[in-house]
Amino acid sequence: MRALLTVDKGNIQGVRALSKKHSQSLSSRELGFWGLLLAILILGIMGWFGKDATGYPYRGYGAIGWVMAVLIAFVHGMLYYALFVLPVAGSNGWAEGLRLLTRNFINPPPKADTPQKGRRKKAPQTMMMPAHLADLPNSFEHLSSGMLRSHQVLALTRANAFSRPAGPGFVVLYNKENISQVIDLRKHSRAQVVKANTRDGIPIELPIFVSFRVLQDDTKEIISRETIYHYDSAAIFHINYAGSVDEKQSSCWSDLVAPIAANRFVIEVARLTLEQLYQMDSNGNGPKTEIHQRVKSFLETNDQLQGIEIISVGSGIIKLPEEVQKQRIKQWQAQWQSTIMLQKAKVDAEAELRLKHARARAQIEIIQNITQSIMASTRSDVNVTEIVALRTIEALEEAVSDSAVQALIPQPVLDTMVDNSRQMLSWFDEREA
Repeated sequence: MRALLTVDKGNIQGVRALSKKHSQSLSSRELGFWGLLLAILILGIMGWFGKDATGYPYRGYGAIGWVMAVLIAFVHGMLYYALFVLPVAGSNGWAEGLRLLTRNFINPPPKADTPQKGRRKKAPQTMMMPAHLADLPNSFEHLSSGMLRSHQVLALTRANAFSRPAGPGFVVLYNKENISQVIDLRKHSRAQVVKANTRDGIPIELPIFVSFRVLQDDTKEIISRETIYHYDSAAIFHINYAGSVDEKQSSCWSDLVAPIAANRFVIEVARLTLEQLYQMDSNGNGPKTEIHQRVKSFLETNDQLQGIEIISVGSGIIKLPEEVQKQRIKQWQAQWQSTIMLQKAKVDAEAELRLKHARARAQIEIIQNITQSIMASTRSDVNVTEIVALRTIEALEEAVSDSAVQALIPQPVLDTMVDNSRQMLSWFDEREA
């Protein structure tokens, strides 16, 4: 039993070794174009020396027949497998797939070196993609073709001159075409802190925000509704030359909008004072809203930003130096204190005016009562002096009992008036007795 197990284990190990050697031999026998030539040569020789049933040799007819059969089978196989290479439907995908298969068959990619025993394994050497091609598939480097995402478009050049825009979807580079830029069609947003001086010389800082994208073509949306981003082909030409290169690094087209907007903000802020920047109307609009509109109009007409659609321009909260902030707080407090004092003065003046009106009304009523008493006494031949005195006392009593008069006249004065009226009444009573 143990002998059988050892035999089985030995057979299994032998099968594994044979399969490993077979896989290595298969990988080493992938000859590509030379394999096709070898197959044509072998089958042609077999057809040359072949004979029919009567023993008559085929010679050249047999060789040509076998060679044509191999070529026809090879071409039909290539045409069949070309249908499954690319996900593009139609004749375009079939033709491009056949081209890629032919290129791979004639010039196959290099194989990875298998390390031998006793030697240190070398680190795999990966092809470094350029910085502007980092987001693209490796097929653009090996096969000059590949798939682009729905928001990507390529700016292609030929002999240092703009050739055409390509993408999104499957893209094939023509002869001597190079990828200049990979342009993102999505909405971009950039922010930058602006340092400026107002017209009255106060330094301020405020963040600005700019939203933009590649100029869209509305006519393409009607023609093709499957594409998400309908870009303008002429805009890609302008954007391709919008970037700049300095001693340190090259700047992308999307990094040019925020600095231009910041420079324009500095000019617009210098036209206004600090107080004007903080002013707002009842709808919440102020000078900053007008500045945003003017900066947006400037960016839309700027020659450096051709092909770029400016969506919106905004800014954040104004940041002032600490000394200026304290001074504004003191000024704000003084302004509100003066407003409170003015309101208090208006209230005091109105109260004093009402007091004068009440006093005048009371005096008028007293005079009217006295006048009526005099007129009545002249008609009835009664002693006018006594009547005047009595009516005066009655008017005083009515005035004292009035709550409005009590609120206006001090209490000691009211007490004096009551005492005087009582003394006069007692004097009249003694005189009548």
